[in-house]
Amino acid sequence: MKRILAVKLRPLGDSILAGTCFEALREAFPKAWITALVQPPVHELYKVSGWANEVFAYHRRAIDRQPFFTRLWKNYRFVNSLKKRHFDLAVDLSAAHRSAQLIDWSKPGYKIGLGLPPVKRFYDLSAKGDDELSVSATELDRRVLNLIGLEPKPHDREGGYWHVPSEALQYADTFWRASRFGKNDVVIAVNPFASSESKEWYPAKWAAVIKELLGNGLKLFFTCAPLERVGLAKIEKELGRTLPIYSGRSLISLMGLYRKATAVLTVDSGPRHLAAALGTPTLTVWGPEPLNRWHPYTLEKHPVVLKEVPCRPCGLMVCVEKKHECMMAIQPEDVLKALKKLLKSRVAV
Repeated sequence: MKRILAVKLRPLGDSILAGTCFEALREAFPKAWITALVQPPVHELYKVSGWANEVFAYHRRAIDRQPFFTRLWKNYRFVNSLKKRHFDLAVDLSAAHRSAQLIDWSKPGYKIGLGLPPVKRFYDLSAKGDDELSVSATELDRRVLNLIGLEPKPHDREGGYWHVPSEALQYADTFWRASRFGKNDVVIAVNPFASSESKEWYPAKWAAVIKELLGNGLKLFFTCAPLERVGLAKIEKELGRTLPIYSGRSLISLMGLYRKATAVLTVDSGPRHLAAALGTPTLTVWGPEPLNRWHPYTLEKHPVVLKEVPCRPCGLMVCVEKKHECMMAIQPEDVLKALKKLLKSRVAV
């Protein structure tokens, strides 16, 4: 295999989890030219991963918003760029119709992917996928790689599995100095936001946890996307003060901050997976998603605060029936107790 196309056109967290598959491809084919096809913003991470020789960013939503002929022209040019590379093998980890189409149009020598009814016909060989909603996302990726005899390494490793570039670490050092964090301080990164409202906790409860942590001498800072600053203002209002904030668009800078942090306190989100990929302990306030599908980590290093509810998983962006019981039932003292246990096992406090 001299030229390999590996595709993961999925959201941030799912694409980060697929990193171990790209790692396995690189180790199995060290001399091959590997092209990674992913969505923004995760393409930033793949460019510094060391697993791909080149990274293509395909922004499906941006393309689909274009007028019909513009959309047609952009897809035509993109597919032509893929065809010119004459791939020997295409590995589709997306389980999506768009990725299967792009791979098919690029005319690789051999195509593998997940055997879902809408896309199975696009592949030369497909993995079992009829149980996709009852098994983990990482298991589905593993099955696809198993088709060519490869086995991804575990996600939960000491030191993480994703390369952190020097500029990320330099940014973190600058942020630490600007925030007046000391070398020996226990610093917790707090990420309160997720891709859907149903996964998020409540400002008053976040404020109660943060006040207690600050009162015990810990240092904290927020991380969020630029558009999430509005939600952050609600937490700060409840808190009655501000904290250092990183709300930039660069995932490279965020890598440095999470690597330097003692732990990341978060909800079920893409940034949670980024922190775990860097080897940083996490504590997740868990909402409506099934734990077995999105948590391929040990509960010792990456514990969750979860309340059992009969409606999980619901698949809803906004809870409309149970008054958000899965998150309402979680109290600040539950989170504080779990975080204390995590810090006690990971650092001397």
